[in-house]
Amino acid sequence: MDASVAWILITFASLLVFVLAAVAVGRVSLQLAQRARRSVYDLDEAVQFVADALPFEVSSQISYDDVRQILLWHVEYLQAKGVADYGSEPAEPERLVVVPDHEPVAYVLGRVSEHGLDVSDEDVLAVLDAETEYYRAIGAIGGPVSGPPEGDGDQSG
Repeated sequence: MDASVAWILITFASLLVFVLAAVAVGRVSLQLAQRARRSVYDLDEAVQFVADALPFEVSSQISYDDVRQILLWHVEYLQAKGVADYGSEPAEPERLVVVPDHEPVAYVLGRVSEHGLDVSDEDVLAVLDAETEYYRAIGAIGGPVSGPPEGDGDQSG
């Protein structure tokens, strides 16, 4: 085989490998770009964010440890509902999970009472309100979810 033919074949094979690799990388990049960014809840960051966002009246009454414990109980509730995970679950939920506004507050207040944490109900509400702002800051809260218009349900009777 002539040396120039060998170089042509090597060049062609190299170009073919490069094109195949570029197509594969481009395809994966496109798939990743189309996925929603996964929000990551960092407890230490959340504690700092929430503590900084609390009104002076609240921050003078509770400690960082209190804030951390309240946030842990809230995350515990969200995990039980299937809204939060440790990153081992699929990025996209398979079903819509609806959590009424009062339910997580009642859960956290129950845990506060159960464990005898010395914080008021108002302090817990302030911490959870500030945590909502943290969720917004990390992109964990999207826009409102539309449902069926009111009055479209089964009207028997």
